Amino acid sequence: MKLKLEYYWFLIFALCFAAFNQIQDNIRPNYSGDNSIIKYLLGVAPNFFPAIGIPALFVLTIPYVFKKKNSDNWFFKKRHLSSNLISVIGLVGWEFAQMSGKLRFDWNDILWTFIGALLFQVIWILSPQKYKEL
Repeated sequence: MKLKLEYYWFLIFALCFAAFNQIQDNIRPNYSGDNSIIKYLLGVAPNFFPAIGIPALFVLTIPYVFKKKNSDNWFFKKRHLSSNLISVIGLVGWEFAQMSGKLRFDWNDILWTFIGALLFQVIWILSPQKYKEL
């Protein structure tokens, strides 16, 4: 079976979205253990998984937004970097926006956003070339 570009990157997005959703809505609220490492990982997971999944979604959408006429544009040609940049700016911006509201700001969330972004880059590098082409 030949896996299309769209399916590959959408699968990464979907898996990260599902992991985020399960941890945020089911696992984290119901965890009653005392293991501090698990508590820490459950606390940063809602930043880690979107930092991988959101760029995967942008890798798919950037070619549709910019079309072929702008294919020589850096933003288009290096869409894995621009996707990651958009994602990191949004996620870190959201974390800083939490300082002014009822939500909780945490430097560890920012750290794990960058770790997730780095992991997305590793996934891009290790992915077969045919899934990076348009």
